[in-house]
Amino acid sequence: MNFLSADPARPFQMFLLLTSLFLIAAGAGAAESVNPPSPMKKGNDPSTPVASVNGVAITLGELNRAMAERIPETGHRSLSEKRWTEIRAEVLDNLIVQEILFQESKRVGIKVSPDSVDKEVQSIQARFPSREAFQKAVEAQGLTPDEIRSGVERYLAIRQLTDQAVLSKISITDDQMKSYYNGHREQFTMPEQIRLRVLLIGVDPSGRSEDWEQGRLKAQGLADRAKKGADFAELVRQNSDNTEFKAKGGDTGLVHRGRLPYAEVETAAFAEPVGAIGGPVRTLYGYVVFQVEEKKPAQPMAFENLNKEFLRKEIKESATQAKLKEWIDGLRSKADVKIY
Repeated sequence: MNFLSADPARPFQMFLLLTSLFLIAAGAGAAESVNPPSPMKKGNDPSTPVASVNGVAITLGELNRAMAERIPETGHRSLSEKRWTEIRAEVLDNLIVQEILFQESKRVGIKVSPDSVDKEVQSIQARFPSREAFQKAVEAQGLTPDEIRSGVERYLAIRQLTDQAVLSKISITDDQMKSYYNGHREQFTMPEQIRLRVLLIGVDPSGRSEDWEQGRLKAQGLADRAKKGADFAELVRQNSDNTEFKAKGGDTGLVHRGRLPYAEVETAAFAEPVGAIGGPVRTLYGYVVFQVEEKKPAQPMAFENLNKEFLRKEIKESATQAKLKEWIDGLRSKADVKIY
């Protein structure tokens, strides 16, 4: 449940996150209705409670705003009633979690300073191209400045709570990294690598069948010359239509699967021994003839050669998500949650 993953580089989505997921619109009045793809639906009164947490209602208006943030990402016109219902349940559950966390922040006495709220509001506003664009977005949501500040305060309180209760308590030691490495050796393997020389005889993708056949014949002739001993690098320099590799005699350097310059060549190239001439292989850009220069088998990576900071970050992220879930589940088990 990654409810703290708002991307600050996406201003309007961030704004919607604050206006819906963190209940900025609590008590704000009518929200834009997000209807299921079938006629079967409950009443449209935005003040209708859809759930409650310890007696605090979550309304249809709040749920609609959160759904409006979620549905565009899924393409609501193609949603079945079953999928719509699943998404609605997920969004409502997120709102319930946010209310549980906000109530917990109040219980433990977390206070958000007005200066922090001002700074966050200014940060959100700065992500819009102009003050007018920000105001237009606010008005489109039917919100007031006080509701914006209230939602930001909730967001900051929840963030401070999770930092204090979970995030600040998680650290990953070198011994933990080594233990993880020893228990997951299969994840730390340098994949099989290959180095080729590639020669492209370009053909217009929209060309006639005659053009493609002409390209194939030319590529086949060059492959035959290479197999008879002609210098492949020189053939590339004289004939290849690939400007990226032409000056290097077609040399791709060592690459692993999925990184070859022509995906269609991959299977054929890895199946050939070092020194073999392969092709012509038809690709989107024409026909490719290749020579296998070098191959390296997959091999385990030594712990000493790993990017430790990246590994530490990955393990910490996994541990954080697990701890957050455990902590939130504990809070939820103590809360009086009702869904209507």
